[in-house]
Amino acid sequence: MAVLDLVLAIALMAVIVVLALIIARQRQMLRSVGSIPLATRRGNRWLYGVGRYAGDELRFYRALGIGTRPSRVIHRSGLAVLAQRGPTAPESSSLPSSAVIVECRDSGGEVSLALADGAYEGFVSWLEAGAPHE
Repeated sequence: MAVLDLVLAIALMAVIVVLALIIARQRQMLRSVGSIPLATRRGNRWLYGVGRYAGDELRFYRALGIGTRPSRVIHRSGLAVLAQRGPTAPESSSLPSSAVIVECRDSGGEVSLALADGAYEGFVSWLEAGAPHE
């Protein structure tokens, strides 16, 4: 019985350490310049994470991950904003009512981004700062 208790205690501690690392990673990423809380839609689900502006790219890092590579990279040059709106009734259970949802299209297809109001203003500024399209 003591061996089983020890194994369970070690497993529980490992889970706690992993969760602490994930939270520390998020906090560190959000503190860096050009980072915003961001959600992107995949199918009918919203994936939460951190967006980081890096030159002409908006890099999305999933919240529940420990990897250092972005899950998605959106290039400003190929990005077209199709619509901007608030959350619909079904989305209001997973997104804050103040969220701004931006429907976009880039070279990878259509993408929906959910941003806070201030982050939306920064997103628009980032788009406008890019070179004009010909």
